[in-house]
This record gives sequence, C-alpha cells and structure tokens, in this order.
Amino acid sequence: MASEGKGSRVFLLVVLFFLLLAGVVGAIHSLPGYSSLGSGQAFIAEVRIAGPIFDAKKTIEALHRAEENPQAKGLLLVINSPGGAVVPSWEIHDLVARIAKKKPVAVSMQSLAASGGYLIACAGSRIFAYGATATGSIGVILQTFSLSGLMDKIGIQGNAIVSGPLKDAGSPFSSMSPVDKKYLQGIVMNIRDQFVQLVADDRHIPPAKVDALATGQVYTGLEAQKLGLVDAIGGEHAAKNWLLTQLKLPKDTRVREVHGENTLGSWFSTAASSAISDLLAQSAARFYLF
Repeated sequence: MASEGKGSRVFLLVVLFFLLLAGVVGAIHSLPGYSSLGSGQAFIAEVRIAGPIFDAKKTIEALHRAEENPQAKGLLLVINSPGGAVVPSWEIHDLVARIAKKKPVAVSMQSLAASGGYLIACAGSRIFAYGATATGSIGVILQTFSLSGLMDKIGIQGNAIVSGPLKDAGSPFSSMSPVDKKYLQGIVMNIRDQFVQLVADDRHIPPAKVDALATGQVYTGLEAQKLGLVDAIGGEHAAKNWLLTQLKLPKDTRVREVHGENTLGSWFSTAASSAISDLLAQSAARFYLF
C-alpha cells in the first residue's frame, strides 16, 4: 500500500511538472514579438481573419505581434469574412493602417471579403482578390425586431420608464414609431458616410464615386478591380511575391502564421463574453457592417 501511495505521488509530481513546463512554454510564445524561427531570420508574418467579426481581441493580439517583431518584415493579411460589428472591424482596420506605415501589408481576399471585411482590407498597402471573390458591400445594417404583437396575444404588456423619447428606440418590446425609425436611420447613414470617406481616403477614390458604389452591393473581384476597390487579381501566392519584391527578400523566405492568445483561460473568457453579448443582443439593436 505504501509503495502504491508513493507511486501515485511520483505520478502526480510528473504530471504537475509537465503542466508547469507547458505553461512556461505558452507564456514565452505569447510574448510580443516572439519568433520561433530564430534570431535574425527574416520572415513574412501572416494573420488570418475568418468568419463574422464580433470580437477583435485575438486578431488585435496577432497583429500586435506581427507589428512588434523586428524579424517580421512584412504582413500578409488573409481575409475570408462577410464583415461584422462596426467597432471591432474599425479597430482592426486602424491597427492594420498603422502597421502599413512601418512595413508593407498585402491583403489576400479569399471567397468573401465584404462590408467590414472590405473595410479592413482597405488599410493594406495592396489588395489582391480572386476574380470570383465577393467583396464590396459598402454599407451598414441595423437589425432589430418587435415582440409587441406576440406580447399582445399572450396578454403581456411591456413598460419602459425613459429619460428621453428616443432612449428605447429599437426596443423589441414596443413597435417602432416613425420618429424612432427616422432617428435610427440617421445613425445608420452617419456610419455609412464614415465608411464611404474611409474607402475614399484609403483607396484614393473621389468620395462621390465611392458614394455611388455604396449601395450595399457585392462586387466580384474582377468588378472591384475595374472600380478601383482592389489592386490586383491573384491569391496568397501573388500577395506573398509582391511582399518579397517590395522587401527585396529571397523567394525562400518563410511565411509564418501569427496567432493571438490561445490559452484555456482566454478561451473561457471569450466564450463567456460571447454568450453574454449574444444574450444582450436579444434585447438591443446592433449596428453591423454586413
């Protein structure tokens, strides 16, 4: 029995040792600018944005690492996204724009890089798209719903005490009045106009031309190139080659994908935050770049 107890303690200590070692290695990998490619070895940093954009945290962390690592000579930003929430999309755009002032940024659009995905792409030094890429969709959408009809049927009445007549505009517990609709439409158009100006500034296109394109319409990559919304037709390989030419780096320079924090704690934090956000979204209007 004593030997079994001793063996169990040794096993437990071994397990704890490896958990501690894994934690140390993870902490080192999470340090800003960490490169597993070795000191002095130049590489192209790759950051991928995939799916709807609701939280910018991990993408921002990955971009910061690409920005701060002196061996990351350029950035390959791969986008396959329909867009998402306004502020996270804008936050990512602004950081990419800052990086582009320090090192070249090539954007590679995949099947979809629309609305918020396109907004982010505009910050790059050069945008590549496939001929069949769905992009553009310059515009804003506010999604809300009304439960007032259902509540009337089941005998539930919603009451709101507000500090002003527009405080509960868009609430699902009451019908949207013409005044509410005009007010919310004004916000949508204000954000849309900011989007138009951003594209005009980044792409060096007259604002009036962008304004005419900003109907929410999706354009193919070929159409977008003719309109000046993207620079070239090509994929990741073409984008990488452009970076190597700009940086005068050899063709065998490696591309290294850079990730944001990926720990158990961050996973639970992200999951909890997402669940809370989804719950709150059921009772509040939200603005999207979709």
